[in-house]
Amino acid sequence: MPIPIAAASYLTAALAFLILAVLVLLRWRNRTASMWILAASVLSFLWAAQLGLIAWQHDVGAVISGGILEVGRNAGWFAVLLAVLATGDTSARVHTRSLRIWIGVTAAFLLATLIPIALPGLTGDGPWHGMSILLMTIAGLVLVEQVFRNTPPQRRWEIKFLCLGLGGMFAFDLFLFADLVLFQTLDSPSWQARGLVNALVVPLIAISVSRRLPQREGPVVSRHLLFHTASLTGAGLYLLAVGGAGYYLRHFGGELGALLQVTFLFGAALILLLVLFSGSVRARLRIFLAKHFFKYRYDYRAEWLRFTGTLSAEDAAMPFQQRAIHAIGELVESPGGLLWVRADDGTYTLEGALNLGEPGYPAQPPESPLVDFLQTTGWVIDLDEYRREPKIYRGLRLPEWLLENPRHWSVVPLLKGDDLEGFVVLGQPLAPHRIDWEERDLLKTAGRQLAVYVALAQTSEALLEARQFETFHRLTAFLVHDLKNISAQLSLICSNAERHRDNPEFIADAFQTVAHARDRLERTQAQLRNAQPTPATRHKLIPLEKVLAGVARESSHVRPAPQLDIRHTADVKGDPDGLRNVLLHLVRNAQEATPDDGRVTLSLDTDGYWATILVEDNGAGIEEEFLRRRLFRPFQTTKGNAGMGIGLYEARDQVIRMGGRIEVESTVGQGTRFTIRLPRLDREGVVAGELGEQVTQNG
Repeated sequence: MPIPIAAASYLTAALAFLILAVLVLLRWRNRTASMWILAASVLSFLWAAQLGLIAWQHDVGAVISGGILEVGRNAGWFAVLLAVLATGDTSARVHTRSLRIWIGVTAAFLLATLIPIALPGLTGDGPWHGMSILLMTIAGLVLVEQVFRNTPPQRRWEIKFLCLGLGGMFAFDLFLFADLVLFQTLDSPSWQARGLVNALVVPLIAISVSRRLPQREGPVVSRHLLFHTASLTGAGLYLLAVGGAGYYLRHFGGELGALLQVTFLFGAALILLLVLFSGSVRARLRIFLAKHFFKYRYDYRAEWLRFTGTLSAEDAAMPFQQRAIHAIGELVESPGGLLWVRADDGTYTLEGALNLGEPGYPAQPPESPLVDFLQTTGWVIDLDEYRREPKIYRGLRLPEWLLENPRHWSVVPLLKGDDLEGFVVLGQPLAPHRIDWEERDLLKTAGRQLAVYVALAQTSEALLEARQFETFHRLTAFLVHDLKNISAQLSLICSNAERHRDNPEFIADAFQTVAHARDRLERTQAQLRNAQPTPATRHKLIPLEKVLAGVARESSHVRPAPQLDIRHTADVKGDPDGLRNVLLHLVRNAQEATPDDGRVTLSLDTDGYWATILVEDNGAGIEEEFLRRRLFRPFQTTKGNAGMGIGLYEARDQVIRMGGRIEVESTVGQGTRFTIRLPRLDREGVVAGELGEQVTQNG
């Protein structure tokens, strides 16, 4: 059958208030008094829907108002007006005592309306009921007038449509119920039009809400309290639903009802536990609550305390590199990532990994596009966004290893001032989402804080190395003292040799003294081997092919003898003796790690601006852990008591002073390859290319 006019009118109003509630929840939830407007819109929707359904089933005159929902709807809009009065938008703000009086008067009007509805015999649509609604409309008009009058003229553009809409709504109700009270008759067209009148009010309220400024202060409820409350509420609703389903199975499941009920309840409880202990579900719930109940997603005080606490914690099971990744990843629900830190030669090497395996990604040179982009812009790179729209990032070309792994989510620069200390590659978060402006700001700020910690960690390591060198120099002082004693003993033998050469006892004592001196010298030589101080760099022209030929010749008496491979000649600038000592040390290490029938190769080639020296062997190789973390550290050695771990540290330092780089690749059981890159000279004796020139200046 066709829908009655009255039903269509009120159902239209219900739809309008429902749309208003959705808009307030999704778009205007951070506006002043928005939660009160949401509550009033929901009550108005229920009120209009109730009257629409009643009008559909009955005819006009079957009911005049919505009963309890009529009171609730008016109470909701009263609360909106009182909330506007209580905010700082009104002139000099309404005095607290005056506001309490208004709340009391409004509550009295609501109570006076509820009494005729609640008491038996007065529940009909008689004069007492009409009088109660009439009193509420009068109170509403008075509140609208107070809101408009107490708002300064320069702010009335925000609330004038709200006052116009609610004033019109209450004025229409005043006309309708005044007619009922005075003449005991109901104007049927007016009652039918009441729904459409309320629907026309909704756009005015929406315009006013859109004009209102966002709240300066969010809700005071704790985020953790809201999270746990929402979790418990959801669990409670789930258990109620499960209980209802179990009751249905028991009473309507026939002979298997009890069995099905027990099995169903156990399975439902198991699913609930899995959901409650799921990190992904918890992350999604936090994001939902932050979006819909708070002005900002993060409680910055709590996040910063947690971030600082994680970084400063002393955890032997989790080294600093992994704690740094965990601290910044925890801010965005990312379970892992990779930490890259600037080394002494300017390259950025992988120093730590968390929950992303142990990848063997190559070092990033300072001239790489990724490093240059991070240092120039300071942007947080959203890798998912880059894969979709790379043009956003100004023609940036990212390394293939960074894009190929779908678990890589974002790149966060670690800037200390204008210097890039490193960067963090974060893994995909537990609750997948796009990075918004708030997360970008948070990650950039946390990245700057983390850069300071990384710099402090590097400084601490440098101080530790300095203390180790201090201990080493102190040991050297004792050794020098021993050498002086040995020299004094030998001098004494020489001075007495002329007089006591025929004395057998003197000769025996002399042999004993010489043997003792020999033992002490051997011990001193063993302690000082590969630990001679490197002379200061002297910038001389070095023909590399001659240096390599000399090193091969000097090392040929030890097996396996090095094989020389000169593919291209090249000249560099630096310290000839220092470079020779570096190559001798690398060749001797290769010979010691390789059996006599093995292979040691010393080769020279060119690569663009660089002269490349390779020292390769097929010996025992170096373990990955030692190679990544300890190889170039002082006092770290794989030779046990046979070495002091100074040689490679000094070799790397010498290469860096010459403006070059030293790299190493090794596989246990297959061999090791050291690569030395030095800026080569052109025919005029100038460093080839601008890059090499810059490297030399930095060196």
